Amino acid sequence: MSRIQLEYFPFRLNFKYPFRLSHTERTGTDNVYVLLKTENAFGWGECVFIPYYPETLETFKNLISKIELPENTEDISKYINVLKSNFSNTNFCIAAIDIALHNLHSNLTNTSIQEFYHIEEQSKKTSFTIGMSDDQEMEIKIADNPTMNYYKLKVNQSEVYRIIDTFERFSEKPFTIDANQGFTDRNEALKLSYKLADKGVWYLEQPFHKEDFESHAWLKARSPIPIIADESFQNYADLEKIVKSFDGINLKVMKCGGLAEGVDCLKRAKEMELKSIIGCMSESSVAINASKQIAPLADWVDLDGNLLITNDLFGDENYTHEFILEELKKGRN
Repeated sequence: MSRIQLEYFPFRLNFKYPFRLSHTERTGTDNVYVLLKTENAFGWGECVFIPYYPETLETFKNLISKIELPENTEDISKYINVLKSNFSNTNFCIAAIDIALHNLHSNLTNTSIQEFYHIEEQSKKTSFTIGMSDDQEMEIKIADNPTMNYYKLKVNQSEVYRIIDTFERFSEKPFTIDANQGFTDRNEALKLSYKLADKGVWYLEQPFHKEDFESHAWLKARSPIPIIADESFQNYADLEKIVKSFDGINLKVMKCGGLAEGVDCLKRAKEMELKSIIGCMSESSVAINASKQIAPLADWVDLDGNLLITNDLFGDENYTHEFILEELKKGRN
């Protein structure tokens, strides 16, 4: 195989609606697309730069200025592990390279990522996230997206019941709750968990601060539904730390540094009898489609980032590789 070459393209993903969590609001996400290519094939990767995480485009530029690309795609996991051991706090950026290497390998060998990891094909529907919204905004978002299988509602402690009541006025679909660390009162979270259980809700995600393992353990011992770690769980090394305080994890390829570790996390979580969600971080179809390949390993799927943005170049089948390249080069100039 000819030597692998790398190009990258900074890009701005724009949201269809302002995206509000319990602690922040934004209208889009900066990302970078990575193109790995040989004489015979190419592979795309992607990472996003979330304001409340430390990585930026400068982090990415610094990383690629110091690394050597592998000679081939035969042992992606080994190569990625070397990067992680040599460059701390760069998992998002490493994820872009990991995804691109997997995509390149698939194109070179005509083998899917599922086949590469011996994952049995299984179709699972994704949730659709509704960021914290007033009543009118929520009505619009539901009306614009009526065919979703189920919804994830972003909440905080003060507005959770208004949000649930409003959602149920406009939809009879199932929903789950993600508090994004928005609770401080244990008893309020426990009260909510019982109300959610009565409604058939599958899980409650990250009610307390990410470092408050004691409150999560207290709630886990009393809640009738699973308590899922998101911000408290980043990668494989966290599994032993969170198992006493949570019933499950939200695995995101950005946080753990790519598909290779993502597969290991989901398999190990199952061995530990932890429930699992495979989630995303407002990514486009490049990272979302890669994550879908390992989604059969998870209990629930929350891969809707591409559905929340207006300018997903990789989400339109009519866009050719050449057209996408030209559009990305425009943004770089």
